[in-house]
Amino acid sequence: MVKRLLNVWHWEVNSQRARWIIQIAFFLLVLLIGYKFYLFVEYCESGGTTGFVERPPGVEAFLPIGALIGLKYFLVTGNVDPIHPAGFVILSTFLLSALLFGRGFCSWMCPVGTLSEWLWRAGDRLLGKNFRLPTPLDWFLRSLKYLMLFFFLYQIMIKMDSGFLDTFYKHVPYVRVADVQMMKFFVEMNTATMVVLGALVGLSFITKNFWCRYLCPYGALLALLWYNNPLSVRVVRNDKCIDCEACTTACPVLLDVMRTDVVTSPECWHCYDCIKVCPVPGALEMKVAGRRWDVRYWVYAFVIIGFFVGMTTYAKYNGHWQTSITTQEYIARVAELNDPKYEHKRGKFTVEKPSSSPRKE
Repeated sequence: MVKRLLNVWHWEVNSQRARWIIQIAFFLLVLLIGYKFYLFVEYCESGGTTGFVERPPGVEAFLPIGALIGLKYFLVTGNVDPIHPAGFVILSTFLLSALLFGRGFCSWMCPVGTLSEWLWRAGDRLLGKNFRLPTPLDWFLRSLKYLMLFFFLYQIMIKMDSGFLDTFYKHVPYVRVADVQMMKFFVEMNTATMVVLGALVGLSFITKNFWCRYLCPYGALLALLWYNNPLSVRVVRNDKCIDCEACTTACPVLLDVMRTDVVTSPECWHCYDCIKVCPVPGALEMKVAGRRWDVRYWVYAFVIIGFFVGMTTYAKYNGHWQTSITTQEYIARVAELNDPKYEHKRGKFTVEKPSSSPRKE
């Protein structure tokens, strides 16, 4: 019915437009979550005198390092992070999604990926093209995200022991307000931060997906999980191809799709853009494990979004979504946020004595 109405309005439904709709929906959701959290922090800063706005757990998606620590905590103890459980759930959901269905999160749902794509498409329209870095420099820069990933994995998954994790969640003040500190980082940016973000925006404007391609460690992790997985979805080229290179030109991650029989690169985002621009029906198809099963874009979108909604809903109904920190404790801690015990110095945290913790409700 919806498809019929859109066609009446002369708005053709295709994979790219469907992806844009989903991207915009998730981007707006993230903005709403950020705004609600901002109001929640304002409520805490007022000492609870302004209008109450409930803290949105989804804000923990902006704490990827904390979520990785939560994953280590779960693997070691079997328990879910009591401070930022939603962050752990969201990260685990995307990791499982990449393992089962490929990197659809990057191209269909990630707000940073969405912003990056808007920037390079705007640059392409205004400048007439995007610039591609020389191959040696491209390979060198692409290694950076894997180096950062291995650094975080080593520091968290290898060096942290169960004793530290127990202390970390119970007696480290910083972790209890990490979400507030994260918000302060964005709304009270210093000059250095603004310069770095400005440089990333500028580079993303002239180069396709600069952050995602070269610097995102979690994109690297998703790539490693998906790499050569027999259950993953792949693009297959058959003998109908007319060698027009439209698919290669459209690829947002710069894969040479036309000259590849089966695209198995971990960089593939499953965005369906190559299939959408192909002028010959059937020359490009998304397959499951290279078999005959053709996966249409709407099926793929339904699966990855349904998986995300299902996992987060399951967590909500099983008590693994809301933080254990009370609103009263947030008010008390936000009031003393400038205390040195809330500082984070290169992985070193102040350990708070139990008696000095702000009183809970």
